Amino acid sequence: MIQRKRKPIRRLEKKAPPPTEFEQPRKRRPFTVFLVEDDQAVRASLVEALGEQKITVRDYMTAMEFYRDFREPVPGVLVLDIRLPGMSGTELQEKLLEDGFELPIVMISGHADVPMAVRAMKNGAFDFLTKPIKVDHLVSAIARAYSFFYDVDTDVLAEELEETEGSINRLTGREREVLDHVVEGLSSREIAEELGVSTKTVEAHRARINDKMRADDVSHLIRMCFAYNEEHSE
Repeated sequence: MIQRKRKPIRRLEKKAPPPTEFEQPRKRRPFTVFLVEDDQAVRASLVEALGEQKITVRDYMTAMEFYRDFREPVPGVLVLDIRLPGMSGTELQEKLLEDGFELPIVMISGHADVPMAVRAMKNGAFDFLTKPIKVDHLVSAIARAYSFFYDVDTDVLAEELEETEGSINRLTGREREVLDHVVEGLSSREIAEELGVSTKTVEAHRARINDKMRADDVSHLIRMCFAYNEEHSE
């Protein structure tokens, strides 16, 4: 009996999504990144990295330098360090709100400043990143701000929200409690005191939460939760 050779099964590869408007510099609408960072080496490296992505950047050492320069509304995003000499990042945020400048703000913070960054988001900041800043994370934050500013790529944002909702639904009751406190900006020690458990237990819960939520870091986790809560509060 002659056995016929079976044809190899062709696996359908998942096609990559088409590039967004932001990812195509020639199609990108006017959009400027205003970077306020007092560390000269960090500022220079970020300016160079963003320039390689064809992203327009105007950089400043202090919040006051930016505030004096930004007199006319310009399409863009403000990437702002929380701790700056003189006027702080949060003080600049408050001044811009008072002046009616509706500019998306991405806060930069150290891990110790996460509670301050969370408060900044509650006051309207669009996003925050923790140091050391990863260029790909910064570019992603800028791309989200671009989509928000021009109200484009809504399908991508909707998919992200749907994934976040699915991830949150996989959390246990205790994990949801821990997550709520993380989003409030509490440290593991403070959460442990609130729940009457050990810090080690809280850290274990946080590790499982990050795994289920597929969060890169605490700033990514909190951003997802803020976006989810904002969507469901409407």
